[in-house]
Amino acid sequence: MKEPLRVYLVRHGKAEQDAPGGEAARRLTAEGRAQFFTFAGGLVEKLELARIVTSPFTRARQTAEILAAATGAPIAENPDLAPGRSTGRDILAWARSEGAGVALVGHNPEMAEAVALAAGHGGKLPPGSVAAVDLTESGATLAWIEAADKE
Repeated sequence: MKEPLRVYLVRHGKAEQDAPGGEAARRLTAEGRAQFFTFAGGLVEKLELARIVTSPFTRARQTAEILAAATGAPIAENPDLAPGRSTGRDILAWARSEGAGVALVGHNPEMAEAVALAAGHGGKLPPGSVAAVDLTESGATLAWIEAADKE
């Protein structure tokens, strides 16, 4: 049997409620940026990132940039990671096609749905969460999940 592919599903950090440019322009708050920066630095030893693929929405892109600064992984954009463009199953399929070490940065409800599929049950995925998922030929298993906001 092949070794599982370890991938990471990331929900963007805490973001503004509104932005003049609309939903796509919402940025991370100062608190969200600081929280995710500290969080990402603490996760570096646990992450084996080869690359980061992000939603083009500002808050996801900013989260990906913080993760890239902490790990040195390159960033690419995928418009299908924008809200409403995919399902949890799609997210897991893209992660599989990207291969081991990819981090997909996106939004709820899609990211929470993908994590729920891997965990085998529903659950919350707060802003600034990272879930490690092991993909095998037969499915997906949640290895661990951590959130930037420990409250």
